[in-house]
Amino acid sequence: MLAVQVHGQGSGTPLQSPNNTESSRQTPPKTPATATGTGGSAAAPRGSAGTGTPPPGSAAPANDGLDPKYLEFEVLGMRFRPPVQSIMRADGSGITAQWTISERADPPRFVLRVSRLVASDATSTPAQQIDSYIKSVSERPSPNAVFAVRSRKEFELDGRPAALLYTSLREGTGDDEISAVQGYFILQIAPNEFVVISSLLAEQDFASVSKLLERSFRTMQVANQAALADERSGRIARGDHLLRGLDEKAMRRALDPVGAKGEAPAPRWYRITRVDATGDVKDVGYMTMVVIDAAQGLANPDRRESEWTKTEKERGMLVRMQVRTLLDATGTAFSDTEARYWTRWDRGREFWTVRSTIRKDRASSTSTQLGIRSEPTSGSPRPILEVADVVPKEVATEPRRWPIPEVGYLSQAESLVLPRLFPKVDAPADYGFYCFDPRSGRLAQRVDRQVPTAKGYNIATQTTLEAPAIAQLVDERGILLKRSSDDGSVIEATTGQALLDLWQKKGLPTK
Repeated sequence: MLAVQVHGQGSGTPLQSPNNTESSRQTPPKTPATATGTGGSAAAPRGSAGTGTPPPGSAAPANDGLDPKYLEFEVLGMRFRPPVQSIMRADGSGITAQWTISERADPPRFVLRVSRLVASDATSTPAQQIDSYIKSVSERPSPNAVFAVRSRKEFELDGRPAALLYTSLREGTGDDEISAVQGYFILQIAPNEFVVISSLLAEQDFASVSKLLERSFRTMQVANQAALADERSGRIARGDHLLRGLDEKAMRRALDPVGAKGEAPAPRWYRITRVDATGDVKDVGYMTMVVIDAAQGLANPDRRESEWTKTEKERGMLVRMQVRTLLDATGTAFSDTEARYWTRWDRGREFWTVRSTIRKDRASSTSTQLGIRSEPTSGSPRPILEVADVVPKEVATEPRRWPIPEVGYLSQAESLVLPRLFPKVDAPADYGFYCFDPRSGRLAQRVDRQVPTAKGYNIATQTTLEAPAIAQLVDERGILLKRSSDDGSVIEATTGQALLDLWQKKGLPTK
């Protein structure tokens, strides 16, 4: 009954970017398709004056069609305001990462692809990049294709050379003819490096949408790289300081309370919804979560207590989550995931299991993930994190291994209850950590920003530096009340009975 942290992420066909060594045309759809997968809304701006991340400017006009919040691209060292109702998905990592942004509509009027471009020459300009692209496409015409430059302009943005190109492309004949407008916004960030935003929009939307996109592109701000590096190291230092202060007493404050007569804590229930393109709220799943004092052996459902070793009998904090995710509108296909994350009270070891079962009619398929962080040994003086995945009908692979960073390492159990471990603050504070990210399957930098509210905190979390922020609302104790995830879903606290009544009323599966 669960689907906790998603393993893997869908990817779409990337829009092509111009460069000096390889240029090509896309075959455009009659109307742009929504970015494969789902995305999150724009993240709140981070940083303050004098830091690597530019500070927010004056209040944005309410009628300019842009989100007042900036989308942050720390890996690229820039940010900009996207059109309202935009969703984003990140693919890849580091400087090769790409981001797909589309309008939350069906069909969307635009699809954007954000990436970094390194020219083959030691120096170049946006204008030269566009010249190279136009020449390359013109010299390699495709049968039954008509390519034309729709508009072109060069300008400066905060003193940096920039260019904006739109081209029309028509392919096929008769009923098979398709046409679209493809665009490129290019901003220079180094002698041979550029931020590129490619765009795809339907021909009939060009007049209005191109103006909207240009307003969006012109809000782009580039960070000071040295200050950005200082900001990043400062976050890690604050995160490491927080973690080094976590003794058993501090960690026990994250536990759910036992009953009046010592009964085991009751799980917290959450409803999972998503707003579709028509604005209707759809139930797509539910989740339970409980945090208890437990032996490590309880984190492995395949082991009976009578079989536990001395190591498995050691106690610590256990986060147990169960999630049911609907895979179709009727609930005839769904995924159940059970996840158990454990870390010892001294934070010296961790262990977790995640088991996901996809069910459709009478058929089912189960995949499992196992994570282990053991203590240092004479042969391995530095702790190692090992993560193994077992997927049906796939060849077994060796576990992935990472040496644990010397500072700022956050266990999986701690990552799930981090707001409960944060200090009480009166002003915004941000923290950096190193943490395993199940979605990308790697050990990555994570960023958490804590902003106090009247009755708790807003927490903005980037599980990797490339990922869009996940927005969480928690109470004064750090208990999750609401979370807007980067897949477009919303998780809200409820009760088990209220959820059961709702799902039974809708005819959704509850067993």
